[in-house]
Amino acid sequence: MLTRERQTLIRSRLDAHGRVVAAELSVEFEVSEDTIRRDLRELAAAGLCERVYGGALLRTPPVPLGLRLDVRLEAKRTLGRMTASLLEEGSVVFIDAGSTNLEVARAIAPGLRLTVVTNGPVIAAALIDRPHTEVIMVGGRMNADLGACVDAQALTEIGRLNIDAYVIGACGIDPAAGLMAQSFEEGSIKRAIAARSGAILAPVTTEKFTVRAPFAVSDITDDSTLIVEADAPEAALSRMRAQGARIVACRGDAG
Repeated sequence: MLTRERQTLIRSRLDAHGRVVAAELSVEFEVSEDTIRRDLRELAAAGLCERVYGGALLRTPPVPLGLRLDVRLEAKRTLGRMTASLLEEGSVVFIDAGSTNLEVARAIAPGLRLTVVTNGPVIAAALIDRPHTEVIMVGGRMNADLGACVDAQALTEIGRLNIDAYVIGACGIDPAAGLMAQSFEEGSIKRAIAARSGAILAPVTTEKFTVRAPFAVSDITDDSTLIVEADAPEAALSRMRAQGARIVACRGDAG
């Protein structure tokens, strides 16, 4: 098989599954793992994938918030309800912008006393009818694609906060790379929030395990609680448990 033919097939595997494993491709194509790694390096150099330990992930461009709100809505609602059930009475919670996090905000019980800080106007709007929830907006210029304030003013205000729990909207997740963001500004904001937080709650749809975003946000540690769907990849979850993370799996209606 010619190199170009093999790389075309590898691209088709990436498109279909979101990730490839070098050892499996080596067996399938009857070539050495070094040959597969060379193929993956060339595909990554062409911007077609992101190399990770043992294989590669499909490179996924960022999608504006407005286009994500109705995608896999029932799965996000299930994750949102489970995440909201983990919030503790009287705590200070930062909920950043994101379509899954919007469902977390919507699922907060009306009687739960919380202080919610957010840089996302849609998150604040979702909590407007919660009589026992104090909502604090982090200001600055809003990025329309992200649906969030991610500028210098937002960073300054975040630096003055003491946060009990951070509900993070993750663009990608990986045992080695941790939680990731798609843009430089978003990554900077998320890192600043994580640094001011006692714990991180990450509701993650299964496809996020196949996304290799370019900007690191936070490692997976014993401060991390990952709220995942029933079909989340067990190999990745096992590694994250070994890193100290708590895994909360949603069952039944998460599809």
